[in-house]
Amino acid sequence: MKPIVVCLLVLATLLPITFQRKVENPDFPANCLVGGPDIYDPTQAEKVPWFDVNLDLPPRQRFKQIAAAYKKDIRAVFDVLNKKCREHKCLQYFFTIIPGVNAWELLGNITAKAMDKGMIMNPYKDEVLGIAEVLEVPIGNLVFLNIFYEMSRFCTSIVAQTEDNKDLYHARNLDFGQLFVWDIAAQSWGLTDALKKVSVNINFFKNGQLLFKGSTLAGHVGVLTAMKPHHFSLSMNAKVQPDLFNVARWYMGAYANTDLQFVMYFERWLFENCMDFQCAREKIAEVKLLTGAYFILGGVNPGEGSVLVRNTTSVQFERKLFDGDNDWFVLQTNYDPDKDPLFIDNRRDPGNACMKKLGRSNVSMKGIYTVLSSKPTLNKTTVHTVIMSVTKGYFETFIQKCPNPCWAF
Repeated sequence: MKPIVVCLLVLATLLPITFQRKVENPDFPANCLVGGPDIYDPTQAEKVPWFDVNLDLPPRQRFKQIAAAYKKDIRAVFDVLNKKCREHKCLQYFFTIIPGVNAWELLGNITAKAMDKGMIMNPYKDEVLGIAEVLEVPIGNLVFLNIFYEMSRFCTSIVAQTEDNKDLYHARNLDFGQLFVWDIAAQSWGLTDALKKVSVNINFFKNGQLLFKGSTLAGHVGVLTAMKPHHFSLSMNAKVQPDLFNVARWYMGAYANTDLQFVMYFERWLFENCMDFQCAREKIAEVKLLTGAYFILGGVNPGEGSVLVRNTTSVQFERKLFDGDNDWFVLQTNYDPDKDPLFIDNRRDPGNACMKKLGRSNVSMKGIYTVLSSKPTLNKTTVHTVIMSVTKGYFETFIQKCPNPCWAF
């Protein structure tokens, strides 16, 4: 069995075991902050910087300014994944749990070979090469991080319609870093803390015009959350059990010269090629994907909000605004809408309850931020919160910190 298959099978085995294990104190009750003190401070969004990316530049040049600005912090993300704790006593690193095997180095080498074979499409391949030149890090590990982000985001996304039908808000908590080094002293995940420091906003320009706005992580050439102002918005949540076998087959060359897309690159492609909600919805339904995912889509017209549950070939299920009990909003975590979440990762029910407490008349940047700042929607793996008003063109990103006691997932 090839080494990459072994590594991915270990990942596939450990994910469900980790989330199903018994914990010492599972009693972290939900705490909806709606109706309490005003915690929304838009000036805090200014702490996440904005960069401009010119898509008319050669691909290798596009992201170099971001890489240069965050060189130290991106390299710190690498250190979290590959080195021992320096300041605090921590639990074992995820990529060194196999005795005698440096899985981080192995995955990097195999990914670099896949890249050499042309299995990463352009312009993304050249963009990542340009970043690696600035960072002076192994290209294979940088590419692997780009791929791994799309498989392991444990997020909450919300699309909500205002009572007067004149505005639609789209927001998400990006949760990432579980399993990667629990810092006992800080009571936090090492990777989550490192990723907070590389959260960035980007204005993407083409032909001198703003094409779309996005939130991502420095070193990443895809977008995690994005909006074409006054047209549509999109976030993508990973499935709790991603299609790791498909990724293993990709590494072994099974999908070479095919039209399969990585979700992270496809998400950016949508904003470069679609002008409205309906175009994005149609393209999401048609694309062939390497891994399944949840696409949360918002528009500007009343009722233009949808969660599309995708497998690799088709739409399994679609949940729309004004279609069900919570008709004025849809909330999606990392489980199919018709399936129960894992018992220690139930963000869906508390999130829905908090949205109902907020009420449609209070849907706003402030209201949605309050919901996403409520436990357990906000948890120890939350990197940042993004809130967008599609019709007004507002886009705000907040670095979040969950105060103790706080659920670790």
